Amino acid sequence: MSIPGTYVGDFAPYWHPVAYSHELTNRPLPARLLETDLVLWRTSAGVAATHRRCAHRGADLAAGEVTPEGVRCGFHGWTYGVDGRCVRVPSQPAAPISPKACIPAFKATERYGLIWVCLSPTPKAPLPEWPELEDGSVATVPLPRLDWDVSAGRLVEIILDVAHLGWVHRGTFGNPEVQEVPPYDVERLPEGGLRTRIVYPALAPSLEGAPPKVDRTTLTYDVTLPFAARLSFKPTLFYVHTVYAVASPISEDKMVGFYFSSYHPRLRNHFPELFVKSELAILEQDRRVLEGVRPKAHPVDFSSELHTRADRLPIEYRRALIALRTGQPVDGPAPE
Repeated sequence: MSIPGTYVGDFAPYWHPVAYSHELTNRPLPARLLETDLVLWRTSAGVAATHRRCAHRGADLAAGEVTPEGVRCGFHGWTYGVDGRCVRVPSQPAAPISPKACIPAFKATERYGLIWVCLSPTPKAPLPEWPELEDGSVATVPLPRLDWDVSAGRLVEIILDVAHLGWVHRGTFGNPEVQEVPPYDVERLPEGGLRTRIVYPALAPSLEGAPPKVDRTTLTYDVTLPFAARLSFKPTLFYVHTVYAVASPISEDKMVGFYFSSYHPRLRNHFPELFVKSELAILEQDRRVLEGVRPKAHPVDFSSELHTRADRLPIEYRRALIALRTGQPVDGPAPE
């Protein structure tokens, strides 16, 4: 059982992605979420998620196989249904199956090309609402999963951090000539989400040896608690493209990031490869910074840090996340 007031207990009642849809084939797939080992498999009705270890002798169910009845252990053939109950013991086919022959089962669903799991029977909030990913108006491309030695909240905060762009992202899109961050507002959304919009003088990629050009790009940030962010880029003279990042908490100081982009379908023949190359370079810059930050766990207050007006969006995100964990509004440094 997850204990409220702990990191696992606080975030267990929320949906978290644990795999890309394309990773889950006709074989069981291992995953880990909030210090819990899972096994995923496909059923005729969708996806299922249970604890990874067989109740019989602790064998790894991810090394077994999927049958019409459920996931079958490769050690002795015990088979578990989507509710976690054992439905077959081959060594004693005629004997009643003990009610103790069961493993924890969890809610699982599939959306946006991701497999989502909630460790609690009743989720406290729905999945992020990203309708453009389902209405056919855009194409998408995923990145390789981000196995980073940082907390989930740290990843979201750096995505929302406007002031770091000209420093950390030199050589990609950051503009080192513009360091000042003008004042901006942050809108609070239902379910505790956040939104803001700024105009950033990004550097467009250089072409054929020519120096990169400044492109005043509108950045729109949307945050869905606890760990999902959508960031849209609208250059002055180019199509909008949007990145989606969801940090899945493995533990309090380690996460797996699922990161992908939507883009105009006319760019299908060229954009996916360019995006993956560019975005991996940008994310590697972020990873090098974040894995050196201490504490590794996401702070639950502001006492150990100093903040400026430019930090307003990360400040508001942290306040919202602390309030989610404690159930109480949180005072933080004045963003003005």
